Amino acid sequence: MSKFILFIIKILAILFLAALLLDVLYTSLYSNVVNTTKFDFIKNQHDKHFNYVFMGSSRVVNHINPRIIDSMTNKKSINFGVMDAKPKDIFTLLQLMDLYSIQSDTLFIQTDYYYNSRDKSKFLYVDLLPYIRDQRIITSYFRDEKDFWSLYYFPFYRYSKNSSKLGVRELVVSLKRKNIFEQDKGYIGLKGSDGKWQRELPKKLKKNSFYNDSIKNYLNSTNNIAIFFTAPFRPDTKNLFFVSQLKKEYQMFWDFSMLISDDKLFKNGYHLNDEGAQQFSQQFSNTIISKQ
Repeated sequence: MSKFILFIIKILAILFLAALLLDVLYTSLYSNVVNTTKFDFIKNQHDKHFNYVFMGSSRVVNHINPRIIDSMTNKKSINFGVMDAKPKDIFTLLQLMDLYSIQSDTLFIQTDYYYNSRDKSKFLYVDLLPYIRDQRIITSYFRDEKDFWSLYYFPFYRYSKNSSKLGVRELVVSLKRKNIFEQDKGYIGLKGSDGKWQRELPKKLKKNSFYNDSIKNYLNSTNNIAIFFTAPFRPDTKNLFFVSQLKKEYQMFWDFSMLISDDKLFKNGYHLNDEGAQQFSQQFSNTIISKQ
């Protein structure tokens, strides 16, 4: 019996050691070699200065083309939008900008139906997992996860749990893949106008939103100049009056929600296609110029 128990202990020790070695290997490669994600793109801008930094969800990623902004304003801009980003993600990215010494004259932060959310982006969640032990800011981002203890302490758990995004196949492919966000400074255009899905905004804005309040307090404490805005929605979007409630929450707010009325310029109910994004980026540039 004692030999059997000893055998089991040895097997467990071997498995633990293998998990530990794999965890070190994966973390080293994802942190130092792989360069494919939006977070990688943002981190790569360390120690740089921009006149304008754009932050938000896919409605920034797919809507703001910094090359158009740069050419029209004669300034330097960057698109730090992250797919599915919510207030918690924006708050984390603001702190990481300071950590990586990324400076800006003005922050433009897109806000919309995600204002009421306390969730996090499933894209940024995966992007940050390899760095969960690296920085206090990133560790804090994951603390509300039910399996935080396992994610943080148990070797290789975070990679096995998210094998479809961080597994061996994805790792090998990522080693050869270029970062698609480099080409247009964080912007990714959408093609076509075939999306029939209609967006419905919330009817009521939630007060005392923890992460929105955290964003405002952080901006005030760091003396960052921030202008909040809402990007265009297709005209058939329901409850557009929600945007008027958002306006009251910010000292500086630009409302572009009904700027574009042509359905052909939308990929779907809440995303412009590439042609629409070019028009919006031009209009945004004109607004910047007129406010100078």
